[in-house]
Amino acid sequence: MKISVLGAGSWGTTLACLLADNGHKVYLWEINKQAAEKLNTERIIPFIGGAKIPESVVISSDLKIINETEAVLFVVPSHFLRSTVTAIKNENIDLGKKLVISATKGIETDTLLRVSEIIEEIFPATKDKIVALSGPSHAEEVSKKIPTLVTSASKSKDLAVKVRDLFINDYFRIYTQDDIIGVELGASLKNVFAIAGGVIDGLNFGDNTKAAIISRGLKELVKLGTALGGKEQTFYGLSGAGDLMVTCFSKHSRNRHLGELLAKGENLQQAETELKMVAEGVKTCISAYKLGQKMNIELPIINQVYEVLFKNKSAKRAVFDLMTRAPKDE
Repeated sequence: MKISVLGAGSWGTTLACLLADNGHKVYLWEINKQAAEKLNTERIIPFIGGAKIPESVVISSDLKIINETEAVLFVVPSHFLRSTVTAIKNENIDLGKKLVISATKGIETDTLLRVSEIIEEIFPATKDKIVALSGPSHAEEVSKKIPTLVTSASKSKDLAVKVRDLFINDYFRIYTQDDIIGVELGASLKNVFAIAGGVIDGLNFGDNTKAAIISRGLKELVKLGTALGGKEQTFYGLSGAGDLMVTCFSKHSRNRHLGELLAKGENLQQAETELKMVAEGVKTCISAYKLGQKMNIELPIINQVYEVLFKNKSAKRAVFDLMTRAPKDE
């Protein structure tokens, strides 16, 4: 199949390489012309180093490459998704005639829409036809062909299977399911808890504290996720508990690293500058906080992360406030 991959960061480029390895014709889009030219010259996956981009992958800054393909894979940062989809529409490209796949993780801060909902709003013909690809999968490891499992989710079983068959190989295994709401929410919200996990590391607390953040974070994830229409069992799977664990523990997690930097005294701007890559949990925390307020759901960890990020609250004080909440049943 001919596939266009939109977003040439580490994850987008890694997935482009994987698809090329699987024998597909891949077109990789990078919004910045100079960055696209550099990528085309160096042929190395950005930010993580080492892994080569196959010569067969066409790299371009022109969205019209979508016209050459049958499928479109979104891997742009979530806060650039709407502008990217709008730009596609302005180019008179009809996504309704393509297989649309999303590996973008996030919830829009203004509208509180999930990724698939944003695409459907701009291209109504894609409604119920979008496939979300998500799970515990750091680019650093997938690019080295380390065994990885993810989920392909869509309201259309046939399309979920079609995407599975595009990506699956001996190091990248895909399971299918129909709960795209739960998969998208799990993929997005876990990044907020990863920031909390990084705070724990930055404060030099131990495994006990990290386990508490993960288990209680999963509780909040299920509470908010099911209230928004996701299935409870989804949050105990790859795109829920699996993704939550890997982002909270991994040295590769940019969200965990950002939390660590905040706990060591850097402000948000300093931490994001040092990180050099997008930490989706920052924007998602705003959305999660707003959703909790809107639906009147108690989300203690999300609320504390929000205050650390945007209210200048110290990380140590946030942990203290969590530990001294009124006792209650588990």
